[in-house]
Amino acid sequence: MPPMSNRCAPATARAAAGAPHGPARYAAVAVAAAAVLSALAPQEAVAAPSPSLPPHRTAAVAHCLSGGWPWGCIADCESSGRWNINTGNGFYGGLQFWQPTWKDFGGLAYAPRADLATRAEQITVAEKVLAVQGWGAWPACSKKYGLRGRAHIVKNGDTLSAIARKHRVAGGWQALYQANRKTIGADPNKLTPGTLLTLP
Repeated sequence: MPPMSNRCAPATARAAAGAPHGPARYAAVAVAAAAVLSALAPQEAVAAPSPSLPPHRTAAVAHCLSGGWPWGCIADCESSGRWNINTGNGFYGGLQFWQPTWKDFGGLAYAPRADLATRAEQITVAEKVLAVQGWGAWPACSKKYGLRGRAHIVKNGDTLSAIARKHRVAGGWQALYQANRKTIGADPNKLTPGTLLTLP
């Protein structure tokens, strides 16, 4: 299956003259974004909590954290964080879905195109793409944030065994645990929803 996008639009400058700078700016943006997102979040598709941050935070990650790691950062890179974007280039929405990818991964259950779906719905479809295609579905933007390979975002009720079976991990839950031991911790039975696991 072809990747969703083969380019990454740089984020546009957002600072306006006289706007607050530094932590005050990010706090105001985070409060406003939380209010808007809570009002727009649909009941049918609820995005998972933000996955754990990468061990090495880059300036690029710090810039987009207010939009939610990792999807806010990918959207910031792909579409300047505009979840309803349709520029006529054949890619749609905040994560720049190619229409056949949107269709193949169940997006039509939410909207005819990604730009017509909510942020949460786009993320739900993106998590399915991520499990199959890996971060390579967003090649330039995933590279910008140091994201590689296939991944799974832990949901309530997930177990390592179930995740390993679902994604056909060679070596089963033990291999999945070894690949993510630092992230999971000492007890492989205690998974935290929202944790980003690498699929070996």
